[in-house]
Amino acid sequence: MKRKQRESDNINGASVTPKKQRTVDIDGISDNGGSSTPTANGTFKTPTKLSTETRGKAQSASAKKADRSAKRKSASALLENESEDELGTALAQEILEDDEEGLDGDGGGLEGIRDDLAELAASALQETPSKRGRGRPKGSKNRRSPTPEGDLPPEERYFFQNRSGPPEVSNNTLASLKLLNHDEYFALMRGYKDPHNAERAYLRKLHARSFPQWRFEWHEGFNICLYGWGSKRQLVSQFAEWIYPKYDPAPSVVVVNGYTPKVNIRSILTMLVTTAMGKHAPARISGQPAEMLDLLLSYLTNHPPGTPLMVLINSIDSPLLRRHSIQALLARLAAHPRINLLGTADTPSFPLLWDSNLLDQFAFVFHDCTTYAPYIAELNVVDDVHELLGKKGRRIGGGEGIGFVLRSLTENSRKLYVLLLTEILSALAEGLPDLHGGVDGDADDGGKRSAHAQEPDEEVSVEYKALYQKASENFICSSEMNFRTLLKEFYDHEMIVSKKEGTGTEVLGVPLGREEMETLLEELVMAGN
Repeated sequence: MKRKQRESDNINGASVTPKKQRTVDIDGISDNGGSSTPTANGTFKTPTKLSTETRGKAQSASAKKADRSAKRKSASALLENESEDELGTALAQEILEDDEEGLDGDGGGLEGIRDDLAELAASALQETPSKRGRGRPKGSKNRRSPTPEGDLPPEERYFFQNRSGPPEVSNNTLASLKLLNHDEYFALMRGYKDPHNAERAYLRKLHARSFPQWRFEWHEGFNICLYGWGSKRQLVSQFAEWIYPKYDPAPSVVVVNGYTPKVNIRSILTMLVTTAMGKHAPARISGQPAEMLDLLLSYLTNHPPGTPLMVLINSIDSPLLRRHSIQALLARLAAHPRINLLGTADTPSFPLLWDSNLLDQFAFVFHDCTTYAPYIAELNVVDDVHELLGKKGRRIGGGEGIGFVLRSLTENSRKLYVLLLTEILSALAEGLPDLHGGVDGDADDGGKRSAHAQEPDEEVSVEYKALYQKASENFICSSEMNFRTLLKEFYDHEMIVSKKEGTGTEVLGVPLGREEMETLLEELVMAGN
């Protein structure tokens, strides 16, 4: 009867619930720890109370479902945050699109989700052609959220929404910059009109009022040093024009431009000896600078001129005149009573050139003569701009630069360079033919010796084999390989010039003028002693 009654109840579409059975939740798990089995018409029937093992499995399934729900929430938050990581976005989208598929199947649990994530990551990496480096991808921009996260004050929210984006980098570099040439520079200077010419002219007029004071200081046995910002070349020329007619007989005025690239103490003393001695000057002035200065001072002492010899030196602190040996010779020159010296200083640190002994010999009276005039003649603007841009060649500037390099080389390198200079100067003194087929004192110039004191004497050179033989005899090198090694430093810094004659003979020269070679040779010999 009971069986028939249960079947009739099922036929009527209702299920008979025992008294002990309580309401069944939507997940199919009852409150009493059992599980309900769905029937064909969607109703549930409650079996007997579940065992401990079955209950543990049900709780494990519930934990897996909760973990899956947390994973889905994390994926939703990842999508809302507009992440820049495209791989993470793709993974989150796949998780959200994956509908609630079979929690009780193989892919429904936490292990199934992990397997799906691993497969998606592997497929995404396979689709990527190359591994992306650190930082944002090339060409991407910072995507700013219009509203900041969290509760921010209005002022902080404003600065957050108006924060600056990524820095903009220009493609213009110094390498692509067009270099300045001399023609362009002179054209620009001709077209430039200084708006302060009137003020500068008035300032020079104020300084010109001190000319009588300067003359009085000369008369009292002092020398004059003009310092201050701006070029003082025009002021010195104006002073020379003012003082020349004040003496009877007319004085001898010698103007020395210390900023000239090829100036040296030997050329200065040669000019002074020629000016002071006149027709009594020797036909060929030679010897060391100290000997030339002794000759000049002795002549002025024995044959004092009617008016003092006036020496005006522009830029006495120029790099070519800063050496202590040169300043010592100038101090001896200024200490003579028949010489009146005026020098201008252009650098702020010029007092550091002289110690107490040199200052006593110079006996300077210092005057601030700020003119604010541009250093047009004192500076080589085009070369200086190229040097600042790093476009200047590796060639060393003059004998001073070569001497600086030689001080950092070995003793044998210095000896070899001294030998090369000696051979070239000997060839110049003997008037040997140069590489271009001419000689000093060629008949084409009327028997006059051509003077190249300020031009590079690359035409006078020494044969490679002859120089190697001389170096071997002086125990400078032991083999030709050692000789080549010593020459390599000279080639790297362009301190020598190599050329082959028509016969194929290799010759070596120096890119310096005769006066520079003599000065450099003297310094190297003195340093070696």
